[in-house]
Amino acid sequence: MRTFSLFIEDRRYAAPTLQFVFADDEDAAREAAERVLAASADHLAIEVCEGGRALFRHARPTLGA
Repeated sequence: MRTFSLFIEDRRYAAPTLQFVFADDEDAAREAAERVLAASADHLAIEVCEGGRALFRHARPTLGA
């Protein structure tokens, strides 16, 4: 298992929330990040990192843009 850090941007807070995910690979971490993003309408985006290196970012689509 690998440890991934999820930095969750939430409209209610000025600083991102940190959550750890233990996953077998980047694909599993991506799926976990997508679930976290979908879990709350207040979650705007999630950056996924491993070992201090940013791997990818998911953002909620903006309406009217």
